Amino acid sequence: MPTPGPPAAHAPLQLRAQQQRMVEAILAAWKAGESIAVEAPTGTGKTYAYLMAALAQGGRFVVSTATRALQDQLVDRDLPALLAHLQMRRRVAVLKGRENYVCLHGLAQSLQTHRPVDQLQALQQVARWAQGTRSGDLAELENLRELPALLPQITASHSECLGQRCAHFAACFSNRARAQAAQADVLVINHHLYFSELRHRQMLGAAHGFVPLAETVVMDEAHQLPAIGLKVLARGINAGDVQDFVQSTARQTRLHARGFAPWDALLASCSQALAHWLAASNAYNGGPGSEAGRAEAAAGESTEALVRLHNRLSEMIAALQGVAGGAASLQRLVEQGHSLLATLRQWGRPPAAGLVRWWDGPSLPPQQNAPRAAPGAQARALRQGFRESPPWLWQALTALQPDVLGATWLAAPMTGVSTPSEAAVPQRWLFTSATLGQDDALQWFTSAMGLQGLAAGGSPAVDGVAPLPESQTQAQLPPQLPPQVPPQVRCLRLAHALDWAAQAALVIPQTLPPADAPAAERAQALAAWLKAPVEQLGGRCMVLCTSTQAMQALAAALRQELGSAPIDVQMQGEAPKRHLLAGMRGATGQGRRGQVLVGTMALWEGVDLPGEALQLLVIDKLPFPPRHDALHAARAAALQDLGEDGFLGYTLPQTAMQLRQGVGRLLRSFSDRGLVVIADARLCTRSYGASLLAALPPMPQLPQEEVVRYLAAIREIRDESADASRATISSS
Repeated sequence: MPTPGPPAAHAPLQLRAQQQRMVEAILAAWKAGESIAVEAPTGTGKTYAYLMAALAQGGRFVVSTATRALQDQLVDRDLPALLAHLQMRRRVAVLKGRENYVCLHGLAQSLQTHRPVDQLQALQQVARWAQGTRSGDLAELENLRELPALLPQITASHSECLGQRCAHFAACFSNRARAQAAQADVLVINHHLYFSELRHRQMLGAAHGFVPLAETVVMDEAHQLPAIGLKVLARGINAGDVQDFVQSTARQTRLHARGFAPWDALLASCSQALAHWLAASNAYNGGPGSEAGRAEAAAGESTEALVRLHNRLSEMIAALQGVAGGAASLQRLVEQGHSLLATLRQWGRPPAAGLVRWWDGPSLPPQQNAPRAAPGAQARALRQGFRESPPWLWQALTALQPDVLGATWLAAPMTGVSTPSEAAVPQRWLFTSATLGQDDALQWFTSAMGLQGLAAGGSPAVDGVAPLPESQTQAQLPPQLPPQVPPQVRCLRLAHALDWAAQAALVIPQTLPPADAPAAERAQALAAWLKAPVEQLGGRCMVLCTSTQAMQALAAALRQELGSAPIDVQMQGEAPKRHLLAGMRGATGQGRRGQVLVGTMALWEGVDLPGEALQLLVIDKLPFPPRHDALHAARAAALQDLGEDGFLGYTLPQTAMQLRQGVGRLLRSFSDRGLVVIADARLCTRSYGASLLAALPPMPQLPQEEVVRYLAAIREIRDESADASRATISSS
């Protein structure tokens, strides 16, 4: 069994003091039979720390991440490096959702379908790759620009998979990945897959899981667990559910009922009603294309669109019922149709007490939300729909059957839970992220998870972990959760490893229009303010916006302001995220055009641009939860009902965590330098501003007149580094 002590002096991997403390804390908690949450800011090296601890623990373990990119990093880089360093042999496997693997049946069917030449050529490229790939993971085709448009045809969801009836069952890449996962010593999954496993067990029974869990489970990027978990476990209906039914009806009526009803007209009316429902629901729920100030009218239009969709589907199902005797597939369609109608009627009624209903969909420009949009955008648009769940993740988890709950962190206080003998039950949990809370008990995270945080004492040793004082205990419990129920979790907050005070500074412009000014007005003013700093740095700027409307307005304004400079302004959605980030990284060479990247919430997390690629980070507005977000509103209201302040108890901490995530994009290594601009004067003028500033890494705040001098110093350091590199190359 490996020990977590420092490697030999000549080894390529060295445990720093923060990593050593994290390893010791994890092992001590696990030895005591406890779970642990560790906030480890960027630069800590938390990945190697928790991998070292899990390997030292012995036995199988599972690591879950929020993103597939981190899954790939763990399997392709971090685990091989650490295992080689420790001279250990472990079977490592990665498992993703079924839709991440190419479906050989769908690929074969698509190749036989008439389609435009460019799509056919792309499919042929996928087919050649499928013959040689070992994993079938479509991430290997990330540079194929046509891939997003092909995904609906070459992947299969759980409901679409033919299972053992498929001619390609033996060669199925998804099945192979699951078989390898069952044999792995170290399994890397993602949060979405973990919660899908819980949902699968809830539907079919705990013995029918497809993710082989382990007694030791590490949840990296844990701050995203509450949001992902609720989204996966929520009940709902997607636009794609309706679209699939309409397309199946079109196929089956062509085969078995041609001429028995005006199918083309019925199908067209259903498709039109679906498009109208999408547009009206987005407008009502604050999605892309929504307008402020017309909530009542939008609500009426959304309800009317739902009724229209229900009635058009009813007409088509009535026609199907008249021919259902002609084929078993038509009878199945009738049954599916009646189930779909019942679901639509349910969403036409208010949610039951204790449940929250919200509209969930990708953030797309308005023109991409119709089912007739470009194929890639259409696939994303059809994932939109209603969701219904309790406000908090822990409430959704406690609604699971006891044997399914046994696979979660809430199973600790339960007794008499029976699980299949062959299924491993998680006993040791680690939750870690760069942002988990603002206090030592990590209340922001633990309360959403249904856990009671135990704050660490003043001693740096893990033995210093102590329970909260009695007077504070109740405040750390999740709202409405009985005091005897929450499992306890040790909490450790590590100090910032990066020297933010020396490596970065903060500027809060005071001359911009207020936060509630029209988006176009703010965009023009902010673009004018940013022109000089961006030109001084030659690009190297990322702008994080809080809405799609603000992003579009600011990208247009920056392009106008920087039109004569050798700097390109890119906007999220214009190209795949990985291509946009690659453009930022590739813009640092001599003679290359500078880059400015403007995006929304997708860029606030999971963006890693170390070195000179990013030296100016701009946040257009404080990221308060959107007013139209039903989940956020319900959580704040729940606190109000308990006599607490919903804004101070929920909204403000939520905003602080999001702000920390955004600011954390600037510094990714010990040599990075840069400037943070938060273009929202409320940080200085409102009473809550001090609380939000205190949540940020400790960095000096500059007056506006010091910006030019500060950026000049950054550029001087950059130029000196480049000169030194050129001198080294020429002398070698």
